[in-house]
Amino acid sequence: MSTGLRPCKALALTRVVAEMGSLMVVHFIHENREPDNLAATILLDIKALMLEFEDCRLQHILLEGNAAADFLASLGHSSSPGLCSWGSSPNGLRPILTGDQLGVCFFRY
Repeated sequence: MSTGLRPCKALALTRVVAEMGSLMVVHFIHENREPDNLAATILLDIKALMLEFEDCRLQHILLEGNAAADFLASLGHSSSPGLCSWGSSPNGLRPILTGDQLGVCFFRY
């Protein structure tokens, strides 16, 4: 999450809607309480980054609705370490984005 917010900040975006598959993290961010686990530093960093935007919303998304993020995560996993960027959509992503735009349901097995 923080890795995704940093480029948004660098691009001077003021309004961001982030979707995340972890309902636990979404609840933590919305409940505004202090973390009591090993991920405390990461969670507090996310909260601090979100406050730097005029409007930054975090929403939970079901696994089925996260096909594009899942595709990019798999692509990133097979790439060299560090931030990956492309000049255009990587092969295979465009059909997923088109389906998302059209409201097509993707089923996973």
